[in-house]
Amino acid sequence: MSRPSVVVLVWAGFLVVLGLVLLAWTRSPLMNGLLFGAAAGTVLLALLALRSREPGRRFVPDVSVPTALTAVGIGLAVTGSAVGTWLLLIGSGLAVVGLAGVVRELARA
Repeated sequence: MSRPSVVVLVWAGFLVVLGLVLLAWTRSPLMNGLLFGAAAGTVLLALLALRSREPGRRFVPDVSVPTALTAVGIGLAVTGSAVGTWLLLIGSGLAVVGLAGVVRELARA
């Protein structure tokens, strides 16, 4: 098994455990279906990761500031949906700037 597929399978296992814990609190078909559906989709991703073969060498940067900026921007945008529009707009702007940086990094590779 390739390492990426193992990591994704472990994540699917965590989702299944969370789904089983959720069954103790609620019998809502929507909530349980969403969580177990996410676990099933994650297993499919693990199977795809297992099937894929990496080319010999590829460029991987040591540090990617745009990726971190994108993650922070998405986190702020999600938090902004509960806090207010002002934080949603700031987070969205950061995410767009971060994504532009990621595209620039990929174009250079």
